[in-house]
Order: sequence, then structure tokens, then C-alpha cells
Amino acid sequence: MPIPIIDLFAGPGGLNEGFSSVCDSQGRSVFETALSVEMDEFAHRTLELRALYRRLRKRGNIRDYVGYAQGLVTRDALFASHHEDGTVAKAEALMATMGSSPSADDEIESRIAKALRETGKKDFVLIGGPPCQAYSLAGRARRRNEARALFEADPKQRLYREYLKIVRRFKPAAFLMENVPGLLSASLGGESTFALICADLREAGYDLHPLNSPELLPELEEHDPRRFIIQAKEHKIPQARARVFILGLRSDLCLKARSLPAPTGEMIFANDVLSGLPPIRSKLSKREDNGANWLEEINELGGYKLHTVDEGVRRIIRMELASLSPDLPVGGRFIPKSAKPGKLAGWLTGADVGGVLNHNSRGHMGSDLRRYFFWSIYADIKQRSPSLAEVPSYLRPDHLNITGDARDTPFADRFRVQVRGRPSTTITSHIAKDGHYYIHYDSLQCRSLSVREAARLQTFPDDYFFEGPVTEQYKQVGNAVPPYLAKQIGDLVASILR
Repeated sequence: MPIPIIDLFAGPGGLNEGFSSVCDSQGRSVFETALSVEMDEFAHRTLELRALYRRLRKRGNIRDYVGYAQGLVTRDALFASHHEDGTVAKAEALMATMGSSPSADDEIESRIAKALRETGKKDFVLIGGPPCQAYSLAGRARRRNEARALFEADPKQRLYREYLKIVRRFKPAAFLMENVPGLLSASLGGESTFALICADLREAGYDLHPLNSPELLPELEEHDPRRFIIQAKEHKIPQARARVFILGLRSDLCLKARSLPAPTGEMIFANDVLSGLPPIRSKLSKREDNGANWLEEINELGGYKLHTVDEGVRRIIRMELASLSPDLPVGGRFIPKSAKPGKLAGWLTGADVGGVLNHNSRGHMGSDLRRYFFWSIYADIKQRSPSLAEVPSYLRPDHLNITGDARDTPFADRFRVQVRGRPSTTITSHIAKDGHYYIHYDSLQCRSLSVREAARLQTFPDDYFFEGPVTEQYKQVGNAVPPYLAKQIGDLVASILR
């Protein structure tokens, strides 16, 4: 029987998807989700839907799921037509906020206990990580003028204790805890937050291990916390994403720790996984949205004086302006076109859903379209995103703090292109707020990344449907652990438990 998984702070299920994809030599699932806990309404709906999808896939019939993803069947009708599986799927995903109240915590613990009893298995694996805003370097930078006492009183600093409570009570055979690298330099009451966390977890009866092999980081001492940082791009994730992973093995089981396989040296680039997706244009905000107006806004760039711009960039700008088409679609919930990626196709393609899901484009102002067009062409030629100092003044944002040559401007890389031939920048929940940091490298599409493109960079399979408004879909994708990385970690945990 599969090993039960309890997923806390689950988000849309990135870790869960990876572990659920681990199979033994006979093709049988090694892990099976007993319960996922998530506070966000839309991420919870995504978890429920994915739980149903997994059950329908096992039965070999995902036709109704495909109909729902394409917008042909309502969610209520989908769950009603598969009542038994739908009921189990909804029981698997719990919407609750850890640490919000004693009664809420009691309910969560009761549901965990019930889920584990129903599996009939004594041992299980706990996965997940507390929300990371308080640990993120950006979040802490925004707080630099706040009183230290207020920062340290932030409840998000202590959410890991809710995770710890579950570890102490239910004693999983192993746990995997994930967070941002800023955790290693964060402090609480004058002490290292990471050291406090590790002390608590060891006291609970666990040996703690990094996932990196010691041979890969010979310059770091044995107890250097930086050994716990995983660079996703070294493990075939098309994204420059660094995260802390703590693997805990229950001491009384005397399990032998192992490390992730050494990186092969081959990296997957952004264009390797975004290729194959049907081209779409952005929507147009601040005026009527149609192809002609979209084209007119971008073409205004041709009337600007570009004498300060590199001649090679000027030449390509003229060529690309002449190649723009107003007939590109704007994307949407479902596009009936094939979209096989250049690499990772075996993982990303997933089941055949008849086209592309969540390939939504957002709206942009005309001034931002011209910026996106310039930025993408510059990056294609220079193989890097330009700084504001390298951009003509009339294309810079009209902000009071952008003055002179813009060399000392705060957040000078506020506009950022995902460069062909390189892993993307880190996909975070900020992608939900605007697309400036996630500009598509194709100037002829002139837009920020779609939800599906962000999901591919996060390595979600193409059959993974994200619920909610587009902004909420972006947030879910940005908050997730890359499932393909989680699958590799799941393989590692499975080998240890065997």
C-alpha cells in the first residue's frame, strides 16, 4: 500500500504533485495523499480538483475532467457525476488556517488523525513549509525602518511552530520542510531563526539532513546552514530558484540519509519549456481592447527618436515592428492547440486535454507595451535584460525617484525579460501584481507571461488546472514548489524509506 502523505501549507499542491508522481519499479504509486491543508480559497479549490483528477486518472477516464477544464462542464456537474470520487477528493483537501485559533488547530489535528486512521498505515510522510513572507529578503528590506520588536512579533515568524506541533504529535517517519534562503539569515529574539527551528526539530526526535551531497559543496563546513539550499536550475528546473529544504528522519527508525543525484551540468532554459505554446498577444487596458489598437500602441515606438540606442537594437526594432500582427488571440481558459515543449516533454505534457489550459494574457497600458517590446528586443540581442540606465528616458517609468541617468534608482530592474537560452528568474507570488518582472522574450507577442507559461517554468504538468480569477491563478503558481523538483525529492525519500 502507498505511504500516506500529509501536506501542510499546501498551496496549489506543487510538493504534493511531485510526491504523488513517484512510482516503484512496477509502476505503482509509492505515496498517496491522505490530507492537504491550505487556507487560501482558490488554492484549496485547485487542490480538490487535482485530487479528483488523480482518482479519475487511476480509473482511466478523465473525459469529464477535460470537459470541465475546457469550460464545457460546470464544477458542480463534474463532482456530481463522480459522486464517490468527488466526495473523497473533497475530504482530501481541507481549507483551514493553521494557528488562527485553538478550535481551528483542534479541527486540523482531528482531520489529520482521521485521515491517517483511514489509511491503516502507522508511518507517513509530512511535507510543506510555513508561509515565507517574514523570512524573504525583500519582505525584510521593506521592514528596515520598523522597530525590531514589531518585526519579531510578526506571527508569520512563528508559523513553523504550527508545523512543529504536528511533527511532535503525529511523529511522521520523515518530513520535508521548505522555505526561502532568507530563513538562514533571519533572527528571532537575537538568535538565528534557522538554528531555533533545527533545535526544536531535533528535540522532537529527528535527525536533520540537507538534500545536497557534501561532495558538491566542499567549501562549506559540515554544519554550515547553506548546505540546505537547493538551486533548482541544477536539477533541470528551468528557473533560477533557490530554496531551503530540511529533510527530517525520525531518529528511532535508524534510516540512512541519501542525497539528490549530482547535477548533470545540463540546464533547461526558459525557451526550452515555453516553446510550443501557441502565441498570444496581451490585452490592452486604458482603451478599447482589439488587435488594431494593440498594434497602434506598439507602433508609436517607431516615431520615437532612437538615436541614443545601439544601432543593432534600432535595426531589429524596425524589423520587428513591421512583423507585428494584430490577429493574435488574447488567450484564455482553454486554447484548442497542441503545445508540446522542446524539453521536459515527458513530464510537462501530462494527459491529453485537447489543448492548452490557463494560457491567459493580462491587460497592459500602451506605454508598458512599448517598454516590453523594447526590453524583449534588447534582451534577445544582448542576452540580458537592460537596466533603466540603458533605456531611453522616454521609455522609463514616470516615477519621481527615477532621475538623471537612472543608475542609482531603487529597483532599477523593475522591468525584466525572461531571456532565451537562460533559466527564468524566480517565479514568485509577485507575478500576480504586475507582469513587469516577467516579460516574455518574444517581442511579437509583446506581453508578460501567461499563467500557463509561469506554470511551465514551475514545471506543473499541462493538465494541471488552476482555479479562480487570473490574479489568483498567478498567485498560486508563484507560491508553489516546482513539482518536478518535488518528484526528484520524492524519489529520494522513497529510496530512504525502502
